[in-house]
Amino acid sequence: MGINTGKDLGFTLIELIIVIVVIGILAVSVVPRFMGNSGATEMATIEARLLGLLRLQQQRSMQDTASCCYGVDKDANKVSSVTAPGVGLAAEFERDIALDLVSVTFTRMLTSTVMTEFYFNSKGCPVSVGGGICGASAIEITLSAGTESRSVCVQAQGYIHLGACS
Repeated sequence: MGINTGKDLGFTLIELIIVIVVIGILAVSVVPRFMGNSGATEMATIEARLLGLLRLQQQRSMQDTASCCYGVDKDANKVSSVTAPGVGLAAEFERDIALDLVSVTFTRMLTSTVMTEFYFNSKGCPVSVGGGICGASAIEITLSAGTESRSVCVQAQGYIHLGACS
């Protein structure tokens, strides 16, 4: 047996750094999946996608004044982009937001009426039928998952923002 000079014992600094980086990547990508967040992450994602869809449909309606009235529709499984009856929406412009753990409710604030769809008129205001007038009522969209809920408000004059309608 020879004398051990210490060069073959332990790990090098590079090896330790690589192991720490790999553990860090695994922690960031895997741990949230096991943390049972009751749909909070999914709700935040759906809230952001819904806000984008609302603004997109509002812009379409304001730019296409001949056809007017692009909007959103919801059922138990998804929120979808729609147009007023008689106006076709090209397949490449259709947008769907799947609702797995989140339930969504559209409420007309003036009458507290729950609705399944609404449109934007050519001025960007939310209306229940094509060509409706601006300023009639705000629409509050409530997202719920378990005990947590969030809101998106479409004001009567067309301003879309996160939070409840006041």
